[in-house]
Amino acid sequence: MRVTIPGALADYLAAADLATGPASVDPAAPAARATLDAARRGRGRTLVITPRSTAVLQLISAFAEAILINRALHTTAEVRAARTWLDRAGRATTSLAANLAAAEEEARLAAALVTEAEATAGTWQGGWIGEHATAAAPALFPLDREQGALFA
Repeated sequence: MRVTIPGALADYLAAADLATGPASVDPAAPAARATLDAARRGRGRTLVITPRSTAVLQLISAFAEAILINRALHTTAEVRAARTWLDRAGRATTSLAANLAAAEEEARLAAALVTEAEATAGTWQGGWIGEHATAAAPALFPLDREQGALFA
């Protein structure tokens, strides 16, 4: 999912020090830096990003809120861009969260289906999965079996 950051807010974020500045303590700062580095310019000065998590969108929203709180320190364009971002961010955050949840559920379902198919098909993988499902197994292959003899 692509999200467009208004130009003045994009410029403000570009000038913000997400590596060593005050915002660098936020756990989302590294992901935000990577997202902004991978972004492309849109029309005008806008920046088109593809966030991997809602935390990136929330960090950008925090910058936008700070602009609105301290309006006297910012240009009219920055204030307008911050307002525009906050109007869009709610929809973008909700949509991204739904997309991530759906993808995670599809991956979980696929893993369960493969595991079930292997276990019921009687393949060696199915037997191995059932035999080594616990974390207490000391070795990848039991050394008293034929496969383990290769590693002895």
